[in-house]
Amino acid sequence: MKALLIDDEQSNLDNLRILIETYCPQVTIYGTASDPRSATSLLYTHQPDLVFLDVQMPGQNGFDWLRSLPASDFEVIFVTAYDQYAIEALRLSAIDFLLKPVAIDELQTAVERASRQRALKQQNKMLQNLMHFLKDSTHPD
Repeated sequence: MKALLIDDEQSNLDNLRILIETYCPQVTIYGTASDPRSATSLLYTHQPDLVFLDVQMPGQNGFDWLRSLPASDFEVIFVTAYDQYAIEALRLSAIDFLLKPVAIDELQTAVERASRQRALKQQNKMLQNLMHFLKDSTHPD
């Protein structure tokens, strides 16, 4: 899975990168951003499957950033030091909500959940394409 890491603190980005590279081999990090504006640019450039997103950032928080996007075809795992944001994360259909410092087993579980969700979405797309094809082949113009 292609991933982006978004956090305003470089030490958090570095730590998360090390954890992912060490314990989540199915994830490839395509970029990091320290603010929502640069995150948006990376998002359109790399079209990730997964975004690890901090909540508290200068200028715009992670929730507002997600809401500002026209559409999202990626899974989100929030990574924050504040547990009071968990309910809001769930409302935005986040795959998981990890508290800093990130526990390895929780990170692995969250990544596995994101992987399963991506697989389900792929299957749904294939089924929709098949149904569209079958509909077109049985009802030619």
